[in-house]
Amino acid sequence: MPGLLLPEGFEELEDFLHEWGSAKDIAARYSVRQSLSYERLCAFYKTMVPQLEDVFAHLDRFPYPQLPPPEEALFTLALGLTEAAQAVEIFGEPGVPSAQPGHAVEIRVIAARNGEEAGRQAQ
Repeated sequence: MPGLLLPEGFEELEDFLHEWGSAKDIAARYSVRQSLSYERLCAFYKTMVPQLEDVFAHLDRFPYPQLPPPEEALFTLALGLTEAAQAVEIFGEPGVPSAQPGHAVEIRVIAARNGEEAGRQAQ
């Protein structure tokens, strides 16, 4: 990728881009969490959390969704943290303890304005 992969000051997070960088939606982030080792999720979590305030302060300077590529990559990492945090803070493992490996989860997004429901299935 030409130019900066992440904005200046966030180079320490570049090691995690190959895992989380293409996880652009909920289903993809869920799949990444399921595919990584608990140790790798913990490493991402321990690297990302201390920088989260700086990440948000930096991203707040740009209009969403028209983020420049380095900021879009940083935003994608921040979203990936939502999945990694579940593994670290709640489950203590990459998967859901009460679910069998390879299970599917249906993720539904409910539109608040008109009550319509849109859903897709995550693997």
